[in-house]
Amino acid sequence: MTGAANPRESDDFRQALDSCVSCGSCQSVCPVYKVSRQEELVARGKLMLLKGYEKGFLKADSQLLEIISRCLLCGRCTDNCTNKVRAMEALREARARLARETGLPFVKRLMIEQVIPKSERLDKLVRLGYLGHPLFKGLLSAQSGLNLSLPGTEGLEKLPRAAGHSYLSLAPRVVQGPKGAPKVAFFVGCMANYLRPELAEKAVALLSRRFTVFIPPDQGCCGLPAVSAGLTLSARELVAGNLEALNRGEPDLIITTCGSCAFALAREIPRLAPETDRKSASLLSAKVREISQVLAEEPGLVQGLARPKGPVAVHDPCHLKLGLSVSEEPREMLKAAGAELVPMQGQDECCGGGGLLPANEPDLAGRIFAPRKEAFAKSGASVLATSCSGCFAQWRRGLDQGTPVVHPLELLTL
Repeated sequence: MTGAANPRESDDFRQALDSCVSCGSCQSVCPVYKVSRQEELVARGKLMLLKGYEKGFLKADSQLLEIISRCLLCGRCTDNCTNKVRAMEALREARARLARETGLPFVKRLMIEQVIPKSERLDKLVRLGYLGHPLFKGLLSAQSGLNLSLPGTEGLEKLPRAAGHSYLSLAPRVVQGPKGAPKVAFFVGCMANYLRPELAEKAVALLSRRFTVFIPPDQGCCGLPAVSAGLTLSARELVAGNLEALNRGEPDLIITTCGSCAFALAREIPRLAPETDRKSASLLSAKVREISQVLAEEPGLVQGLARPKGPVAVHDPCHLKLGLSVSEEPREMLKAAGAELVPMQGQDECCGGGGLLPANEPDLAGRIFAPRKEAFAKSGASVLATSCSGCFAQWRRGLDQGTPVVHPLELLTL
């Protein structure tokens, strides 16, 4: 169920292989290379391997897929390339090609193809997580030692407990705003839907002061986990479902609290939508906003709402800053609310939480995160705020137990 190659994706793949001159500009910005110093793990090294694969010198096997998967898909290589090589896009497609040819581990394929896209199955799994949380938390604690036998589970006990019910199962379909207000569609995202429903509730409450908020009940995952795993068909199915659900309400804007979901809606929907829906997908993508973009333009909605928790350091997610050129808006929103912000060295550096790396290579992801933990400690901040769900999980797992890691909205009180 991985799907055939898309001609648009093949263009990126060929362009990258043909255009890379191995200058090494990607070395200076690649988070994986900075901690590994392994040539095959930087973009130019991976592209050299893929040239060998294309020419038949290297076979598609689990070892090659493992190397290609040691990547955050953060986009720094593409952004920094003087030769305009679309390396990240090529590596993303390489995952899809290799997944088709070599297959993926059973559990990963099961989760991404058969659970995440099926809301009723995901609801049941999350409900099980809610009921079994006390047991799972004990089993996965550092003291138990079990997490050492299950790579990728380190720090999971620090994440919020799954909600008893998903946000979408209880949410209203429409929340009326002021008379004649513009209409927005609210995209919830998996993290807010299942682990942080109070974040979704706060977002809708704030937005309804200015907009009428439409909450499509049949929206699903944004598709990024499937894209990162190389399961293109599953990603396309999710894109098609979200495109239909979000367009149904004919919104003026589409707003989400998650920076990575915003990236997926703005960039992946146009790329993965069927040819017949490309125009509709492009129109929809232009309407997408991460919520801080809207609230920074409407400072009156948040003025004086900051809830004192001490100095706050803000982390810029890669998908938000590099993918959508959004970085100052979360800070502008928090300043308008009256929060105390402090600078943090490397606040726009990757935390290691993207591209499924924490699941594929937890030790490598942890080494990438280590400088971020040190920078946070030196900043003098007592709270870390970030708007990406993957970054939230990475910071929550990586910082000491009890250190507040929040979405910027969670620093506001209504």
